[in-house]
Formats: sequence, structure tokens, C-alpha cells
Amino acid sequence: MIRLYSILYGCLLLCTSCEEKPEFVGFTYPEGKYKALILSYDDGTIEDIALAKLFDQHNLVGTFNLNSEYLGTLRGWPQEKGDTIYQKYVSKDSLLFTYKNHEIAAHGALHKNFIDITDKEILDEVNIDIQNLTKLTKRNIISMAYPFGNTNDSIAKLIATTQIINARTVDDTHKFHLPNNYLIWNPTCHDSKALDNLNSYLTLNQPKLSLFYVWGHSWEFADKNRWDNMVAFCENIGKANDIWSVGNGELTQYLKAIKSVQVNDRNIVNPLENASVWIKLSTGIVKLEAGKTLNIKTTANTDSRAIKP
Repeated sequence: MIRLYSILYGCLLLCTSCEEKPEFVGFTYPEGKYKALILSYDDGTIEDIALAKLFDQHNLVGTFNLNSEYLGTLRGWPQEKGDTIYQKYVSKDSLLFTYKNHEIAAHGALHKNFIDITDKEILDEVNIDIQNLTKLTKRNIISMAYPFGNTNDSIAKLIATTQIINARTVDDTHKFHLPNNYLIWNPTCHDSKALDNLNSYLTLNQPKLSLFYVWGHSWEFADKNRWDNMVAFCENIGKANDIWSVGNGELTQYLKAIKSVQVNDRNIVNPLENASVWIKLSTGIVKLEAGKTLNIKTTANTDSRAIKP
């Protein structure tokens, strides 16, 4: 009889132990969020100063793609109709102040059109920009936006040989999807259409990683109506507590970290050299640090391929 009770007690403990193991649901952004926002702005003209302040007021993070060889200068850009647009660029010594809370990224040292120049010239445009910006800011430059938004598969493969890990086009998708290729990253929309897409994103409610990617040029806000629309956009999206406002580089690193996590039907392993990731379990949201393993309940449907972005 005593032995029977011992066996029953052992089975009870085993069942309890099984029940305590949570089920794996999927990956999330930090703090259990499923939505993210990137605000990407090109060139580095002095209008960035007001835009960066606007972002700061609403706790939003911008990615500012700079033409480093023009910093501190006044540059004329001839237009198709024969007139010239003059742009003044932020000074070199103001970068760490202006972009204190934001990502600094590359945009080609001289803003040359990559589809019109040689591979060597492309690499010079990118690498010189990286070198200049690194020297001025002591930051690791890992993001970029293509000058004029122009690229192709060959150019993207060329960019992959540099330290750049993501590069944005201007081919709007009007969707909230993650990219298939980090080096040919098509955004959601230009900021002139940001308000049109805002409500759809604010009301989006699905347990799947999504991204609202807005791009533009701060010098375009000379149009007061455009500026007022951007202010309204930032005021509204800045109030949302379920959206991760993040730089393009940090988001890319996070998505890469997720892909490095090993998931099987018994546990989740985050490699020692990886970054921390956030996971949704049947028991709630957890942060899985690098080098840690999380035991999960064995299920027939657990498949790491199904939950990777």
C-alpha cells in the first residue's frame, strides 16, 4: 500500500511538472509588442533639427541617412525644369546633439545615383560615408538609404560586402509587412501618405510582427500643410503604447537575433553570442537573455519555421 501511494505521488509530481511547462506561442518585439515604427529621413539638411525635436517630443526614434561630404555646406541641386533647389546641411559638429536620440545612417557620401556608377564608385560612396560618419560620431553605422531610392539585386549584393545590414528603397508597399530582403527594404509609404495609413495601423490587432515604415526628407516640410500633417501624425502615433518606435539598425539586429534562436518541441535556446529576445508563452511574455534555455511543453505542432518573421 505504501509503495502504491509512492508511485501515485510520483506520477502526480510528474504531471504537475508537465503542467508547469508553458507552451510556446511566438516571438514578439520588446515588452510583448507586435507593432513597430521606423521613421527614415534622407540627406541631412538643417530641417532635420526641427524634425528630430518633434520626434523627441513624442518619444519617437528617427533614422537619419546623411550625405557626409555635404555636411556644413550649401548645395545647389539642378531640377528638370531648369531651376535649382539650394539645400543647407547640418554642421559636422552638431551631429551628436541633433541626432542624440536617433540613429545616424549612410546615404552615399555625395548622393550619387548607384545605377549610374561603377561598382567601385558605389563602394566608395558607401564606405567613405561610413568612415566619415564613424569618425564624426564614434557610432557604428549599419543602416543606409539608397540615393534616389535606386537599387537592384546586384547593387544589394555589393552593399552586403560592407558593414551595412539594411538599405531602404523608395518603393512604397502601403503594407505593414517585414521585408524579404533587408538590403532591398521597401517602406510602407512616404510621409505625405502617413496620415492616410495611420488609423489602419493604430487599430491593427493581430499576434504577428508588423512594421509601419515611413520615409521622407525634412526639407519637404517647407510646405506648412505637410509639416502640420507630420505633427499630427507624431502626436497620434506617439500616444500608442503598443508600438515600438525604433531605428532601422536596431530593428534589423532584433529580427536577425530572432532568426538565430533555436526552437524545438522541448525547449527554446538563445545562443550565447545572440541578443536578448522577447517571447510569448501560454503563461505570458518573457525576455530570453543570451545564453539562456527555456523549457517548454512538448507539442506536436511546435515548428520554429512557422514563427520566424
